[in-house]
Amino acid sequence: MDIIEQQAGTPQAPDASEKQRVPVERAKFRALVLSNPNYFGNVAASPFPPVVNIALNTTYEEIGCVGFQPQFNRLDAVVYVNQPSGYGGGVCSAGTREYVRFYLSGDNGATWQDAGLTSFSAYDIPAGTVGARRLEYAVTLQVNPSKRLCFIHNIYLVRAILSWNVPPPPNAPNFTPVWGDVHNTHIAIDPLRVIFIDELLKQAQAKLPAPLAQVIDPAQALALAEPKQLDAAALQALYKGMDVEPHRYALAELQQLISEPALTDELMASGFTGVLQQLGINLGELADVLYPVDGSTRYEELECIGLNPNQDALVGVIRVKLPNGYSGGPCTAGSREYVAFWGDFDGNGSFETYLGTTSVTVHDFNPLPREGLEYSVFLPVKLDQYRRPCQRGAVVVRIRAIMSWQVAPPPTNPNYVPVWGNREQTLIHIRPGRVISGHPPVIETVGSMAVTDINGAGYANGPAQLAGFTAKQSPFGGEVIITGHLANPADISAGATPLRYRVIVNDGSGDQVLNNPFAIARTQLLDGVWSFLPSITQAVDAANYYTYREDLSGALGNAEIFVAGNVLARWQTAGKIGTWTIRIEVRDAADVLYTGNTVTVRLDNAAPQIPAGSFKITTGGGSCADFVVGDIIEGTYQVTDEHFGALSFAVLPPNGGVFTAPVPLPRTYPTVPTSGESGLWRLDTTGMPKCGYVIRLSASDRTIVNSGYVGYGNEAFVGLCLKAPG
Repeated sequence: MDIIEQQAGTPQAPDASEKQRVPVERAKFRALVLSNPNYFGNVAASPFPPVVNIALNTTYEEIGCVGFQPQFNRLDAVVYVNQPSGYGGGVCSAGTREYVRFYLSGDNGATWQDAGLTSFSAYDIPAGTVGARRLEYAVTLQVNPSKRLCFIHNIYLVRAILSWNVPPPPNAPNFTPVWGDVHNTHIAIDPLRVIFIDELLKQAQAKLPAPLAQVIDPAQALALAEPKQLDAAALQALYKGMDVEPHRYALAELQQLISEPALTDELMASGFTGVLQQLGINLGELADVLYPVDGSTRYEELECIGLNPNQDALVGVIRVKLPNGYSGGPCTAGSREYVAFWGDFDGNGSFETYLGTTSVTVHDFNPLPREGLEYSVFLPVKLDQYRRPCQRGAVVVRIRAIMSWQVAPPPTNPNYVPVWGNREQTLIHIRPGRVISGHPPVIETVGSMAVTDINGAGYANGPAQLAGFTAKQSPFGGEVIITGHLANPADISAGATPLRYRVIVNDGSGDQVLNNPFAIARTQLLDGVWSFLPSITQAVDAANYYTYREDLSGALGNAEIFVAGNVLARWQTAGKIGTWTIRIEVRDAADVLYTGNTVTVRLDNAAPQIPAGSFKITTGGGSCADFVVGDIIEGTYQVTDEHFGALSFAVLPPNGGVFTAPVPLPRTYPTVPTSGESGLWRLDTTGMPKCGYVIRLSASDRTIVNSGYVGYGNEAFVGLCLKAPG
């Protein structure tokens, strides 16, 4: 096998000339920022003077594309890693993080919603990249934008901020990274497929007549009609007067005639006219365009491809350029952009290894944003057989992707030329590991955190892989979702017996086998088309083993079955505390036992405590007393917790007032001790209107709750009356 690898020995450090090319502002970046948070002059309204001005430097990394897979509510960004060094070390080191924070705007940038943070690790990889194309990585974030009925266009503006080595701060859509990039694009949101009666009435601006309102449950869900697939005749009528070519809207029928000889024979039958002739389409005039030398990118173009190393998924981003020509608007079935991937694993340039085909559904949108819309596709791939231990150096592989509108590229032809579409090639880095035989389990995430981001004491740090939060020495609580894979799963579609697995947790007092039933969602990929399968309930057998539901046979013509989120177990930890270990045991059809990695986690299911009477007003008449506008009101507070996270104060209603103590507010870990704090709070009421007010103390811890967000919370309140002077 001729995969591009670094040479054995000590390949991880760049040579002396490469080190010299990395400037001190890059090599000592963290130390410089710690000495002066505004060292590079990129922080707005900072009290620290800049030493050197560097901002949005894309020498080392930049965002190539950002796209959206609307059927999966999946944002993807492809990041270019442009240099062979400058990333903190080789693949046996920790490397450095490339962070991407996403923002969504439904009002074209007037306001922004922080969608969350994700990241991947970059390394110094000179072998196979010096003098070659960049490496291309992908990051992914699940989002939940508001959906609308299909006849209401629902286009969002997306902003992605890439920042090397320092995560972009939350709720700061105008943040300027030092080393990194900012990328804006527009995406289309998939329309509602199910709607509740009350939401339907709201959208229609209507009310039920009184007799019906008494007998109809407004919270009842209604399934909307399946979108209709438009044929060539309907599309010809739809695009009348528009510049949409016949071999665009009739491509499916044309390709069917070309590829199926039996249909071609019918053309020669006496008296046959056929649908294309009835539409006035002359096949003779279209012969050349149906056998192109190069694909047309007039309507769409595949712009970026990369590998998401956290998910082992290839990603492509497609730009849709025109308002029409996609087989109908969002109320129709639209059309498909297919992308097929091949790998050049033997290094001979033939791209002989077919990796699979995926697709995304697109529609007409008129009006269309000036830059068009960006869509993404993704393809989970099996890369375990190509991994190498990090001591053997980085594994770098050439990848080719071919996009073809409405007609999937043939799996046997990596040189296929589509009628509508194009081809992209890149280099990807396959993360290190050992070659796996048999069926050992691999736990990949716990509580949405990569196991590599959970330390030996069971605390998580860094951005989540399956949600948008960031952990800071965080324990776990609530429902802890365990995800991963069993190596080399059985080909269930061919009749093989599925693998079985059980999940074991231990707090030092003995093994406990998880046996709670839970629902899993599944998706199917067949001939490049994704579909959603009915959810099923995972239940253990008599020996407390679950059945493994993934089927990644990959044989041509066979469907691949994926478990959404790769969920292996849902551990209900309510009431549990302390340090626990998690491991998985697998048995195959021959009852051979396989074991895998063990993960340690710390559990904390208690919210912060605000002792009774500790939060109060100590000046004037105390809590619930009368004060005069302009008074300085003081009080005390106390918050205790095993893993304290943050506290804040607020005045309700928010009619002004300034908290002059404690400072700064809000207070967050590690500014405050992990066990909580107590102290004095002070409110300056100058300028506040007379009114009755409540002061709210909010406290939260650092626990990852239900695998979806950080912080069990608690609140306390005190009241007061503010009167006018005199």
